[in-house]
Amino acid sequence: MRAHLGKPTDEAWNTTFGSDSLYEAWTQLPFVHDIYAHNRAVIAGTLQERTDWHVVEVGGGNGALWDGLLDALAPGTFTLIDPNPNAHDVVGRRLPATVDFRPVIADVKDATIPDADVIVCSLTLHHHPGRDAAQRAEFGMKGDGKLEIAQRFVEALRPRNGIGILNEADCYNEIDLGPGDEVLVDHFLDVYVRRTARAVARAIDDAPPDSTLRRRWEAILRQWCLDQIDYAYAPRKARDVYELDAASWLRLLRSAGATHTEHRYSDQWNLFVQYLFR
Repeated sequence: MRAHLGKPTDEAWNTTFGSDSLYEAWTQLPFVHDIYAHNRAVIAGTLQERTDWHVVEVGGGNGALWDGLLDALAPGTFTLIDPNPNAHDVVGRRLPATVDFRPVIADVKDATIPDADVIVCSLTLHHHPGRDAAQRAEFGMKGDGKLEIAQRFVEALRPRNGIGILNEADCYNEIDLGPGDEVLVDHFLDVYVRRTARAVARAIDDAPPDSTLRRRWEAILRQWCLDQIDYAYAPRKARDVYELDAASWLRLLRSAGATHTEHRYSDQWNLFVQYLFR
């Protein structure tokens, strides 16, 4: 792979959602398209026979998942839980007029999860440190961990016999691995260099040499892959990601009361895993 790094950009991750943003370029990477394709298939299959359905999305991004997906369905309700007001604006514009859009501008740890036919939480919970409240307290953090949030997902799905969709990278870098821990550094190198950076570099190689998208992918390669290794040395509370590997996510979902859990990699790099649960 021959990716060449071009002019850097100072754009921060997940801060802008316009057509020229790096986030928009991220959503056009092949392995992100694969996440959307897997999620769209589950959502369409679940909702096609339901009326007055209710979808809850946790972390909306730019709403690319929903383009045309809900247009042919019966009218329903869509609740978005996201602390970024801009995310609500861009997701709302992607939804058809038949959908009752209910924005909840809050972090998921502070939000009430309404009863749902589908809950989608894609590449979001890894920003929340701690497997559970007890582990957070051990490291001086208050409030719910991933377990308690997942329990609220499961409780919200039961009344409507709904399905939960969780997408996360298969990597372990939770708060029990401290700054500079050799295992933590190796895990960061594995997920952000050996897998993500290689996948981005392949996309760059396959893109036309003069394309604007190629240049944005080069910036992603530098800023959101290679530079991510610095977080392995950051203080626990300043770390950007607190991911779990596949085995840990499955244990957590079962501890949260989930049943009928399924999981599969959604890309050829064995990077992202789709978990389905009820």
